[in-house]
Amino acid sequence: MILRRARPEDRDWFCRMAAGKTLPPHPHTGVGGAQRSQQLADRYAQGWETMLARPNLLVLVSQQPDDYVILLRGETETVTGERQSRIWDWGRDPKAFLPTLLRQAAQAGDRYLVARALPGEEELFSALGFRPELRRLLAPTHGKTNESPFVVRPASALDTFFIAHLHSQSGHFYVPSNRQVDLAEISLASGTYYLGLNYGPNCPVWGRVLCWEGKPCGYVLYKLGLKVEENGASAAYLYDIALLPEARGRSGSRILMQQTMLELAEMGVEYIVGDISIENEQAFGVSNRSLHFQLEWTRLGMKTPPPKEPSSGEKGPTRR
Repeated sequence: MILRRARPEDRDWFCRMAAGKTLPPHPHTGVGGAQRSQQLADRYAQGWETMLARPNLLVLVSQQPDDYVILLRGETETVTGERQSRIWDWGRDPKAFLPTLLRQAAQAGDRYLVARALPGEEELFSALGFRPELRRLLAPTHGKTNESPFVVRPASALDTFFIAHLHSQSGHFYVPSNRQVDLAEISLASGTYYLGLNYGPNCPVWGRVLCWEGKPCGYVLYKLGLKVEENGASAAYLYDIALLPEARGRSGSRILMQQTMLELAEMGVEYIVGDISIENEQAFGVSNRSLHFQLEWTRLGMKTPPPKEPSSGEKGPTRR
């Protein structure tokens, strides 16, 4: 197998390979698999020279057999803050590229190599030693008004302490598995962030509070301004949701989600996306059954090898 960096003259061949990929339909958007493959090929054709020039993007191709892989180096994991490299795209099978990808990720200082597997691709990476970490879900904003003793109202600066405290007492909506991290340290950092939120017009999150008999008993937070890559539609990211124990089991989370999805739809937001850790089967089941979320992709990861120590016989650089 001949493996090398892509060159400018590889563009047409590379785009034909991308257009020939078999992809599943995208959930909820109506974008079919063949259309998704062609979208990829069109993006590569338009941005080929830029791709090859980006220092953090490694485009590799192989011959005998023909294949390719794209590696994005220097990503930051949003919860843990760890550096990681991501396999952005691949042609048929990334197996032959894996030793090179791990080496390149380690040389870039990235502790993990990750991939986003579409439905049906998970086994491909599991067989290579990758471990599942989280699921990305997507749903249309199809909310409705419910007859319920619960009331959903906008969050304000008066709710800052309540939300921060409940967040600290709740299991994180998304905690990545397969990572050697200090959860207490993550909780401290996120608690500090939550105490700095005032839920005003310039707040980075959009929040709603669930109330029972006039008292707050839960909240949900979103980040606005996202776009669905496949069709360009407006989307919001489900950042966090938590309820007091006494509000659970009364459909409080479903009512909170449905009401806020209705509000977001009225604001022009068409889709909700969110991440759920792979171990949180309960949240995944509820999201899928009650709120019509569907799986968009699963992130899998593995640790990169530690940097090699220079052998005792190696000489350092000569000083002049």
